[in-house]
Amino acid sequence: MCSNCRKSLIVASAALVGLGALQMASGATLIESNQSAQIDGWNITAPTNVALTVTSSGNEIFVEKAANFVTTNQGLQVGFQPVSGASGAATSIDFTDETIQNNTGSAFNGFQFILLNTGSANATFPSVSDVFAPPSGTGYSYTSVKLNSSNETVSYLGNQDAGTTSSWGSAAPGDNLLISAPSGSAFSLKELSQSGGGGGGNPVPAPAAAWQSLAGLTALGFVCLGKRVKRQPA
Repeated sequence: MCSNCRKSLIVASAALVGLGALQMASGATLIESNQSAQIDGWNITAPTNVALTVTSSGNEIFVEKAANFVTTNQGLQVGFQPVSGASGAATSIDFTDETIQNNTGSAFNGFQFILLNTGSANATFPSVSDVFAPPSGTGYSYTSVKLNSSNETVSYLGNQDAGTTSSWGSAAPGDNLLISAPSGSAFSLKELSQSGGGGGGNPVPAPAAAWQSLAGLTALGFVCLGKRVKRQPA
């Protein structure tokens, strides 16, 4: 997805908080605000302050994600429950890109992606080569990444100032967050911001003028989504 289209879609997703799961004309589904949708054999639930744009192809689900952290050391969980009686469910879940807003009032000094397994089989991150590359940009720099021995926790060291939004994932091979979800698995993906206190300044509120134009941005997000070309697994 082009960078301008991605940004427009993320703003459009934020504008639709409270509408829950919405099927779009392109075949993508928007899920947010404690709502759920059934996609390719999975019931996917997004918590408050998280928006997911989900598509599927073959045995893989593709997710674009926007998350807004408003409390220090906060964990946001996206649920993946297998649909009872469904056959041929997707076994690979690919978070292709994500934006993470730090509106906690404190700088992050680390970030984690954690799989909380509850099924008879465990979902895992296949390898450290199949997770987001440490991102950097204005106001943020994540410098290293490691995967624990059970392949269930990905940990990043680095910093992200308060009031900034970091961009994770790209079209580059290996710069996405891949989850292997075998038959029998059921899990939540928990994203945990880590703050050591101090620095980062104050959260920056969106200007009133921007919110007044959300209807137009929402429409633009849908147009960009229609032009999206999904990145297929290698």
